[in-house]
Amino acid sequence: MLNYATIGSSWITKQMIQAAKLTQRYHLKAVYSRHVDTAKHFAKEHQADYYTNELNNILFDPEIHVIYIASPNSLHAQQALQAVQAGKHVIVEKPIFTSSAQWYEVYDAADSHQVYVFEAVKHYHSRNYSRLRPLIKQKLQENTHPFVGANFNIGRYSSRFDTYIEARENQWEPPNVFNSEFHGGSLMDLGIYPLYIAVDLFGMPKSVRYHAIDDENQIDLYGNVVLVYPKGQVSIFVSQAAQSQLPSEIYIGEETFVIQDISRITKAKLINRYDEQVQLVDYQPANPMYDELLTFAEMIENTKNVHREIRYENWRQLSLQVTQILELLRQSAKLY
Repeated sequence: MLNYATIGSSWITKQMIQAAKLTQRYHLKAVYSRHVDTAKHFAKEHQADYYTNELNNILFDPEIHVIYIASPNSLHAQQALQAVQAGKHVIVEKPIFTSSAQWYEVYDAADSHQVYVFEAVKHYHSRNYSRLRPLIKQKLQENTHPFVGANFNIGRYSSRFDTYIEARENQWEPPNVFNSEFHGGSLMDLGIYPLYIAVDLFGMPKSVRYHAIDDENQIDLYGNVVLVYPKGQVSIFVSQAAQSQLPSEIYIGEETFVIQDISRITKAKLINRYDEQVQLVDYQPANPMYDELLTFAEMIENTKNVHREIRYENWRQLSLQVTQILELLRQSAKLY
């Protein structure tokens, strides 16, 4: 059983705690919040052993093995660095870091202290993607037509968007997810989902660009990403201010992979030009974070071997590549 602590008290942390409980591989030892009342309420709600508003209490608790970080994006790197230097494995909610420099600093420290760093991207570690990925890879290898590419769509009207509009009108502090100080915005919050799939399937693009509509405060409300490859192109629509019902599509020859909800990959089917189709995946777990947390627990608890180290290295490299692309896309859209 892995004892863990949490940093952050939003809905995503609650979902993580529920998923961890379902795996029967984790025990909630502690919760941390800067505000002691928040920590106390959160600990009581989720039956943690204790709560604290002092970060060092969880960093130096010898009974804690893993720290889950779901704080604002701009705080991930410093908190993760402190955790790995204290000898803790860390699970960092996406996007893991906001620059490749931060990525190298934390992962180098993790190597020195012989601990793991995981990026929590639930769709990539899901069993649906584990089934879908080899089918797409096989089609790509067999394809004799010029490769066209893909269109990914992820528009999700944020539960905090109305609060953000109200904050703008009254010149209040905006919610973290719409606050440039905390590196919020549509690309950082949602864009990582299609980017993970695109880079995993097609590799690093030769060029990238992001046309974003911002609010004059360095926050992209929606935008279009283009990843250019030698023989194809991937387009991504992303928004926290619109609710898109469109699926995502990958075009390979005369066939199209159609994926529902790219952030979870709830369903996927293959359709040819004659409109003949076959359902490939159609599984929804009780909690969308269940698969990834089970995978991370198995990586931590089992003895290291060559196959596991290769798997972990693949995760690391993909995380780095996506971090690098996010950095370039923000520069492209002048979101500094």
